[in-house]
Parts: sequence; structure tokens; C-alpha cells
Amino acid sequence: MSLQIPEKRFLPNSRAVISYEMLIRGKVVSGKGEGKKYLSEKIYAEQFKENLSFIPFPGTLNLSVKEEDYEKFKILREEKGIIIHGFEHNGKKFGDVKCFVCTVGGRERGAIVIPEKSHYNNVLEVISDRNLRGILSLRDGDEVDILVGEYE
Repeated sequence: MSLQIPEKRFLPNSRAVISYEMLIRGKVVSGKGEGKKYLSEKIYAEQFKENLSFIPFPGTLNLSVKEEDYEKFKILREEKGIIIHGFEHNGKKFGDVKCFVCTVGGRERGAIVIPEKSHYNNVLEVISDRNLRGILSLRDGDEVDILVGEYE
């Protein structure tokens, strides 16, 4: 299977955006609760606001990537994306986070986040300024489409 590497386009503020859309499907799974802790960090929140134009809801939507879409997920991991820079706070190191804007479930704005140090191998994490599970009435096992690319 041959996949094309997306070309980059740059927006004001030097934000990289994939210029074409990529569809990734996954099933909702419960996370470990780590996302809430990291998304609540002020330094991360400020960078998300600056680079993604929203402050994320404190929690991620976790999707187990379908086998047929795993190669696409691997491509994202290799791409540059939008970088949220890591920092050190109270002796604890917080790593960089790579982001890609997306549309969740065909209607909600969000971003895929790929932490520099992830606990997951085949789980895609999505953030939004809203509680995606609640807004989209999602439960573990529900299938969700993530459209990666520019959100209009």
C-alpha cells in the first residue's frame, strides 16, 4: 500500500496545515486519565490557544485506530505538524506535543495530539474545546471518523 506524504501549507503565525484531507477511523476507548492532567497545565494551554485558537477541554477523546488506517496514523507521527513545546515545571519534565487540526465525527473542530512520550501505540488522542464524548454522545466501542486537514 502506497500513501502519499501530504504537502505543507503555512498560515499566518507559521502554523503548518496539511493541505489535503486524510480520513482516519477509530473506536472510542477509555484512557488512563493522563490527558486531563497534561491539558490542565497552563503553559500547554497557552500554546494550544496560540497555535490552535482554542483552550482544550481537560481530557482527550481516545480512539483505537482501525487496522486499515494504522499506516495513515504512522504517517502523521512522522510529519512535522504544529509543535506545542515542552517545558519543566516543579522538577517535572513535560515533553513536546505534535498537533494536527481535524474534524471529529463530521462536525466538531479538534486536533489530534501526539505526545513526544506516549503511553499508546495504536491509540489516537484528540482534543477540542468541548467534551467530545458528551457533545457527540460517544461511548466505548463507538466508531468515529477523524478528518485530518484544515478546519473551516
